[in-house]
Parts: sequence; structure tokens; C-alpha cells
Amino acid sequence: MKIVQKMILSAISLSAVLGTSAFAADLSDWAIPGYQSASEAGLVSYSVVSNNLKDSVTREEFCELAMNLYKKLTNEDLPVPQGSPFVDTDSVAVAQAYSYGIVQGTDDNKFTPDRLVTREEMAKMLVSTLTASEVAFNIADGADTAYVSSFDDGNNVSAWAMSSVNTALNYELMTGVTDTTLEPLKATSREQAIVSINRSYEKFASNAYLVSELPRIILPENDAEITTSSFEVRWTPTDGAVEYQVIVKNSDADAVLLTSAEDTSVEISNGVLSKGNYSIIVGAVLGDGSEVYSLPVDFTYSYVNAVPVTSTEIIADINKPSYSASTEISPAVKSVIDTAESFLGTPYLWGGTTPKGFDCSGFVQYVYSKNGYSITRTTYTQWENDGVRVLRNDLQPGDLVYFGSGNSPSHVGLYVGDGMMIHSPRTGDVVKYSTIESGYYDNCYLGALRIIQ
Repeated sequence: MKIVQKMILSAISLSAVLGTSAFAADLSDWAIPGYQSASEAGLVSYSVVSNNLKDSVTREEFCELAMNLYKKLTNEDLPVPQGSPFVDTDSVAVAQAYSYGIVQGTDDNKFTPDRLVTREEMAKMLVSTLTASEVAFNIADGADTAYVSSFDDGNNVSAWAMSSVNTALNYELMTGVTDTTLEPLKATSREQAIVSINRSYEKFASNAYLVSELPRIILPENDAEITTSSFEVRWTPTDGAVEYQVIVKNSDADAVLLTSAEDTSVEISNGVLSKGNYSIIVGAVLGDGSEVYSLPVDFTYSYVNAVPVTSTEIIADINKPSYSASTEISPAVKSVIDTAESFLGTPYLWGGTTPKGFDCSGFVQYVYSKNGYSITRTTYTQWENDGVRVLRNDLQPGDLVYFGSGNSPSHVGLYVGDGMMIHSPRTGDVVKYSTIESGYYDNCYLGALRIIQ
């Protein structure tokens, strides 16, 4: 099937399913076809889709989209860099994008991952991604303003971005905000970034889409009204999926539930949602690391005795392990695990070391410090300096488990038993339980440290 044909069919099928109401708070009408096409091609990342798609994309998030594009254009298995070139992010996508010349640091070995991406910066990164991918295209001369000058505010394009913006406009990878305005210095929204990444793929991919079957939400049905205290979210399986991500957003497009599942359903109980309107998206994580996302389903939760919650109370304990009576852990280890559990639902924050927000290493450091144990700050320094190495088949609750490539960890969690850990995964996610026995965490398991002897 040709790419253009696929796009047309995608737009028609999406309109048929969504009508005019679904996802209205989160995704503009003009972006819907591009969003679905990008999802089908595995170009969308969890950190982006779990946030409000109309809000601005960050530098780290755009790196994830750019590296998804690079992998799809080149069909390469990208190596995981040995450590990060920057002191302010452990993101594998950022390190990869830097190694391929797609992005640069900002200052003093920093990347500033949460800084917003302007539209001219997006053009620069798009063109750099295409250049690194070695696709056949022509880069505009930096002195050429042919396309930019057609906009009333074209003279606002920075000199360093002129070539890239002209090139992106020439190939229709990006368009004006209106017929007469380009707004090159305005922050790029996540939906704009997704659509531009998808246009780049459609324009330069050598083959038609290799579409994985998207998960399709069966329950609840679109526009359903739920009056029971608890309800099931169920979806169709996707071939090759090793894990599913469930994202529930409220009418303001804020994520109020983020959780993962190995099977094709989760139970949502009373206390997770307040009364109101919501949308659900389910993502399937494939064996090669690609992610594909379902069409959103809208529903209304109107259980009469619903326990009120706020939009910041993100529930993340659906996958909580059930310990057997025979499980024996020391009081010190139990205290560490209890402390970790008290922060379930805390948002991920790069560089975060407090309950206002944690990154992965900041989380375990804080939990242990609250129990009187001192460990170092980053995954790398912890792995090299803290605790005692233990074998995987000797894991005990309280151990720190590390994931990465070679001997270079890029993520850490606190093992709690039953093949589960508590961790702060990534931008857009929260402190939660995850299994280490399947998917990425199984494939990229590096080792473990025991802090409490």
C-alpha cells in the first residue's frame, strides 16, 4: 500500500471513529490524521503522547521523536551510548541525537532538556535528522530566503536557522501558522512536532509504512457513561507487544492515570477518578522498542459516590505486587520500601531529588537518605561506588536494579520482590511499579546493588 493511500484511509477511519468530540481538548482537528499516521509508523513516543499535545514540546521530547524518525528512515539498530555527554540528562535519545550531530548542548556540558523548542529550532533539528539519515534531499543555501520571505514575519528567522527553515518549507515538512505568518520564534507544540516528524517520514521513507496493528480499545466504548465504582479498560492485542501503556487524561488533557500492563486489560477502581469527562489512549511497546498508540476513546465517569481526587493525584499502584505471608524482609528494608511507596504518583522531573519531582537516581537516593543511608547522586556513580553487586537470581527486596547497555547504566529502580520494582521512569511519567521480567527492563537488565547488608 502506498503511503499516500495509507494516509487517506487513516484520516477516513479516524474521523469515522472519533467524530467531532473525541480528544478535542488534547489534539487539534488539523493534527488528527498526522497523529494517527505517526502512531502507525512508530514515530510517537510515550513522553510526548502522555502530555497535553497542544502544549509546547521540550528539547528532550523532540530528541525522542527525531531518533524515532532516524531509526525508521535508516532501519538501523542504534547503539546505546556509553553514558551521557551532558550533566543534566541521562536520556538515551539525547545522547544518540548528539552523537549523530542532530543536536548540540547549550552551555557548560548542559543540554537544558526541558527548554522549549522554537519553530525555527524544530526546522534545524528536522534537517539535521535527515542529513544524518543520508536521505536524498537538497539543503537550501543559507543566503536564500525564497520561502521565508513569503511570510510577513519571515525576517524574524535567525541567520543560523535560515537554511533549515527554507528547506523545511520547501519540502512542506512545516508550514506557516497562517497563510501570512510563520512565527519562527514561537514554541513548537507537541502536535506540530509529531505532524512535522510524520511529514518527514512520508516524504523521505523509501518504503511504505510497515504498520503494526494498533491496540483498539474495546472497553469502555467511545462516549460511554460509567456509573459503577470500578470498571475495566480492555483492548485488543498487538502482535509483538511486550508491554502496554495506559494513559487516562481529563477534560483539560492532563494525565490523571499512567500505568503499564503486560496483559490487555487493567481495572480502574473508585478513588482513581473524580466525576467528569476523560479520554483513554493505550500504547503498545514492541520488541524492537517501537511504540504504537490506539485511537483515543472518550468516556464520562459519573459514579454517584466517586471519591473526589484532584488532577495532580496520579494513581500509579495498579501493578502493586501482592506479597505472600512467607516473604521475609528486615525492618530496615521494609522501611525503605514503605518510604518508596509513599511517593507513588510523584511526577518525574529531570534532575529532581525531592518529593516535588524525582528522576530515577534522585528517587532512590532520596528514599535511602530518608532511612539513614547515603548513596551517590547518579546512576553511573551509584553503579561504580555504592553497595555490593548481587546476581539477578539472588535479588532481594530493597536491592537497586540497573538497566542500560554494556557496563553503562541509564536507569535505576528499587526492587520490591515478585519481579517488580518501584521507579521514576521518564518525562511525562510518575513514580510507579513496573515489572523487570519482560520488555525493555528484562532485555536491558544490567545488574543490581545491595545497599542494606
